[in-house]
This record gives sequence, C-alpha cells and structure tokens, in this order.
Amino acid sequence: MNRFNKYLIIIAFLASSLLASAQSDEKAIRRGNRSYRSENYEQAIANYRKALEIRPNNAKAQFNLADVYFAKQAYDTAYTEFQKVLEMSPDAKLKSNAAFNMGNCLLAQDKFYDAFNIYKVSLKLNPENENALYNLEYCRAHLVKSEIWLVQPQNGRIEASETKAFNGQRITLKAQPDEDFALSEYVVARADNMEVKVDVSGSSFIMPKFDVMVTAQFKKSHKIEIEKGIKNGTVQADRQRAIEGQQVKLEGRGENDYVLDKFIVYRTGNRNDTIQVNKEVFQMPGYDVTVTAVFRTALRVSIDSVANGTISVTDSLVKPGDNVAIIVKPDKGFQLGDLRVVSDSDATESAPVSDDNVFQMLDSDVTLKANFVEATNYYKVQPDTTLKGGHILLDQVEATRRETVKLDNAPEPGYQFKEYVIHQVGDTAVKVQPMGNFFTMPDFDVEVSAIFEKSEGDNQDQQQQQQDQQQDQQNQEQQQDQQQNQDQQQQQQNQQQQDQQMSKEDAQRMLDALENQEKRTMEKVNEQKTRTQPKKKSDKDW
Repeated sequence: MNRFNKYLIIIAFLASSLLASAQSDEKAIRRGNRSYRSENYEQAIANYRKALEIRPNNAKAQFNLADVYFAKQAYDTAYTEFQKVLEMSPDAKLKSNAAFNMGNCLLAQDKFYDAFNIYKVSLKLNPENENALYNLEYCRAHLVKSEIWLVQPQNGRIEASETKAFNGQRITLKAQPDEDFALSEYVVARADNMEVKVDVSGSSFIMPKFDVMVTAQFKKSHKIEIEKGIKNGTVQADRQRAIEGQQVKLEGRGENDYVLDKFIVYRTGNRNDTIQVNKEVFQMPGYDVTVTAVFRTALRVSIDSVANGTISVTDSLVKPGDNVAIIVKPDKGFQLGDLRVVSDSDATESAPVSDDNVFQMLDSDVTLKANFVEATNYYKVQPDTTLKGGHILLDQVEATRRETVKLDNAPEPGYQFKEYVIHQVGDTAVKVQPMGNFFTMPDFDVEVSAIFEKSEGDNQDQQQQQQDQQQDQQNQEQQQDQQQNQDQQQQQQNQQQQDQQMSKEDAQRMLDALENQEKRTMEKVNEQKTRTQPKKKSDKDW
C-alpha cells in the first residue's frame, strides 16, 4: 500500500513538473510575441530562445524566432531557423508555412530559382497552401532558361553539368587536362559579349539570365615528388602536380616518439637548389621539385595529478620552442589557482605561462603542476545574435578566470566560417585572442562573434542538396519550354556523343546569331509575367 502511494506521488509530481514546464515556455512565447509586436526584436529573440531552453522541441517558439529574424531582414539567419521547424514539428501545415517562409527568405534576395524549389516543398507538405502556389508562379515568371556553350580549350577538355539552365541555378564544371598539364582557370562569359564575365568559384558558377560560353585555360604543370627513404615519419603534399605560382600545402607526421622538425623542398636532381617553405606551404616554381623532411625525437609534456578539475594540453609531443596551449576545466564551484610548467631534468627550471595558459616548450621534458581553489567570480559568455551568415554555438554561458571555453559555429547556406572575434561586453576595443576552437576566459564578461564569408564553391549545403534532389521534378514542370527547344538540345547532345569540339572560330560565328537572343527572351518573359507582387510571409497564428 505504501509502495503504491509512493508511486502515485512520484507520478503526480512528474505530471505537475511537466505542466509547469509547459506553462513556463508558453509564458515566454507570449512575452516574445508582445516584444515582437512592439518591434523590440532583440528582447523577442531572448524570450523565444528562453522558451526553447525550457522545451527544445517547441515548434511555435522556433517558428516565431525565425519570424523575428525575417522582420530584421536577416534573411539567411531566418532561413536556417525556419528550416529547424521542418525537423522538429509533425504538423504538415506548420511545416508547409515554414517552408513557404524559407522561400520568402530567398525571394527577398531575388533568388528566384532557389525560392521556386522551396515553394514546391511547401506545396508538397500542404497542397492547399495558396500563398505558396501564388509565389511559385511568381518565381516561374522570373525564370529564364538559357544556353551553356562549351568552347573546348587547348591541352584539355571541359564538361558542364547542364547544357541549358535557369537563372540562379548552380552549374558544376569538370576539367580533364592532357598529360603534363593542369587547370589554371575556368572562364565563363556572356555568349553575345565575351567582355561580360560571370564569376566562377571553385569549379561552379551561378547561371545568369543570358546565354553563356564556357572555356578554360590549361598550363604546363610540374611534378611534386616525395623523397624516398624519409626516416621517422611520413610526408604528403596536397597535389602531385602544380603549375608555376600555385600554392602547395605539405603535411608531415612523425612516427612513434618523433615530431616534424622542418620541411625541405628542392629542385629535383639538385638538393642545393632549395625552395622556401613558409610553415607548411610553398609556392610552386617552374620546374619539378622533390619534398623531404627532418624528424626529431619529441619532448613530452606530462600532467601532475590534480583535484577539483582537469588539465590537458593541445599536444603532448612537441619540440623545443613550440607554443603549447593548456586546456583548463575546473569542476563546478572551483577556479584555477596556481599553474606551473617545470623541467623534468632540472627542478629549478620552469617555463613562464601566460594569462592565456600558453607556454613555450623548454629543451627538455616538462610536467604541468596545478591546483584549483574555490571559485570567487563567474563571468558571462554570450554569443553575438546579430551575425549574418551563421551562428555561434557555445557549450557554456559563464566561466571562471583562465577557464578554457570551447567554441563552435554553424554557417548558414551559402556561407563559410572565417574567424572568431571575441571582445569585452560593452567595449569592442578590448579583444580576447581565440586559439583555434577555444579561448581562455579573462576577468570580464565577453561577447563571442565571428566572420562568415560567402561561399560559392563545390561544398553544397542542405539548401543546394534539396534543389539538386528536385531537379528532375523541375524539368518535368518545364516540359513546354523543353519541347520548344527539343531540336536544338538533341543536336547538341548528338554533337557531344560524337565527341566533336566547338572551335573558337565556330563560337565567334555563333555570336551574330545570338546577338538579339537576350532581348527576345526578356520580351517573352514579360508577356508571360502575370504575377506582379509576391505574397507576404505567413503570419503567426499563436
């Protein structure tokens, strides 16, 4: 009987806790909605994030959080936040509205092709979403399919992922250099005006709203050989051949207790003719080179036993003069007290440790000695919520002085991480130097920011993957346009199958026929354009 009553009490307590949690996160959402309506967007973000801390799978809070970023015109951030609704909500209509708003984030940046594909996702989730259908047709009216002409260069061949494409569609290029040659660059230009260039990033470009010609330049390449018989380690280069002026990156790994001392790059056949190596990189000369390296016995960094926290290092096998960073993680309620680096061969010799917990390795094995004391102060660690192109991810919101704080980041679609920027809260002039993916906490509150750069290279994000997966469906919906160009497509396919190359003279003769193509195409689009304005974003219904 007592056992039964005990279970009832526990069950009732748990139910009460869950109810209190639900009420708490709904209260935070209501506060966020009030802040949103008064255009206090930063406070609204804080309230919605609070609701998500209480209940991480709260799709309402996630939707409204994304909506705030849309209102702030932070469209890339809003896109990422709406995308999270698709992952956490089972409600098809809510997911459809989230996808619809993802499309609006793209449409606000005139990315008609990308938005077109996302609106199709919204309609698949909810075929009755009239706003998504309206905006899909609005995008369709702004899409123009144009030709991609390949001009085969000397010393190699090129291929393109498409022969025709819509404006905004990503086109991937592939190069096949002849023996002893390497790709120097791709060149993409307007077909009827070769002086109008199209930006190429890596091996892809975004299709403009006109026909393009694609060619490339191949240059004589030179061999990069790894010397045979290297002792106590291995060496690798990031390429086997390179053209003059290209950057070549090297990697050296010591075996057993050996570490890399230095790289040596010399002209093949002449060890006295060396090339300068800057850390791990050298610039390729106009001749073949050979790479070797010298490895030396490593020095050890040992950790003395310590209570109330942990001490570790970024690398325990190093060479004299190397900078070694110490990772300090105190237990809750403790902070770092003393931290020393003592030589194992001479107890009177020690290495100074900076306030950032970094020391320079002695010419002997060393031991780290530390102790933790009761914590006196905790300082705030807050992420910059106004970033464009990505988010900062932190595993803690406060830390003690000289505690190591781990950093992580999440770039948004179309961006890549460049670097962290850390400064004192309220004073951007007081900087904190990050060390890779962590930093050492100073004795003041900090804000962690970052720089994200546009990335148009080969790495495709989730948005691009969705577009690629839906390409077949896109082509089916454009059957009428494909039918109008079927003869021309078939002719080009036959030409490719027969391995015929278009000469530069052929391409030049083609320019006259294409001179007015863009004008005619735009006239056709304007005639078909029945949608003048897109629908606005979905309103919140809570």
